Amino acid sequence: MISQKKSKKLSILAAVLILLAGVLLGGYLVLKSGRGTASQLDAILDGKSFVAGACQPDPNDPNKDSDNDGLKDWQEIQIYHTDPCNPDTDGDGYLDGEEVAAGYDPLKKAPGDELAGTVPKIPRPLPANLTEALRQKLSEQITANQIVPLTADGQLLSGQDLQNYPAIQQTVQEVTASYGDLFAPDKIDDSQIKTTADNSQAAIQRYATMVAALFPSSVPESRLSEGQIFSKAVEENDFSDLDKNLQIYQEVYGKLKELTVPSEFLSLHKEQMEIISSLIKIHEGIKEINNDPLKANLALQAYGSIKEQLKNWIQKLAEFIEKHP
Repeated sequence: MISQKKSKKLSILAAVLILLAGVLLGGYLVLKSGRGTASQLDAILDGKSFVAGACQPDPNDPNKDSDNDGLKDWQEIQIYHTDPCNPDTDGDGYLDGEEVAAGYDPLKKAPGDELAGTVPKIPRPLPANLTEALRQKLSEQITANQIVPLTADGQLLSGQDLQNYPAIQQTVQEVTASYGDLFAPDKIDDSQIKTTADNSQAAIQRYATMVAALFPSSVPESRLSEGQIFSKAVEENDFSDLDKNLQIYQEVYGKLKELTVPSEFLSLHKEQMEIISSLIKIHEGIKEINNDPLKANLALQAYGSIKEQLKNWIQKLAEFIEKHP
């Protein structure tokens, strides 16, 4: 049995195989027991609970959302006719509320599921919970017999067997292919930044002083590195230092938007903001490790790219300073 702490540190592929094995095992145990029904197996694959009374939708309560999918019970029952006890009625990996918000029909799988009378977002946004999206897609592969959970002698497939399934490889690629979009920086238009034509040494020095003042003036020797902060959050489920780091980035980003920037420094200023914007999203992604471990793993991967981008930015900064002593 893999401990919860260790499982969080696994590679994306290992996490996928564990997730898939859990889905397969659940269905297998129901079938082997002889007590399972088709509806129970479907419920396992759909991630539903068998507990009696666990979901009791109430269309008369204007604020109740029994399955936490972003649609109120009354909206699901009276407007969209979705299942108020199933957060993803059509089983495509998107929550019902996410689909409606993006202009798509929560009762139909893509393609051709645009909601009438709406202008759907194109491309369709990624699901908020990538782990849930992956589970949904793997469940579909199982029910369509594209993934057979047992060997000829009735044993569960090994991790190596699962890894060799083309259907699994394709599903993982579909879910993770656009993960970079999750941590891409917010776009910043030049018109959003206040600039000055004064590019004198004094003006640049004033600007640099103001930027430096935005960051903590002193760093205690005991302060953890960013990598250590992430490890602490993942391994110890302790997000206290990560939250502090996140708050600093959020405050710095907001203040950078208000600075007046020498026009020759504008591109470097925007790039710095973009790096911080991505770091904010990466921190937020890692914070979701208990709810969406796949997204957290992808956030850690994205951090490697951002570190390289930051290294290149520092080099550009050094070159700029050489030209403006």
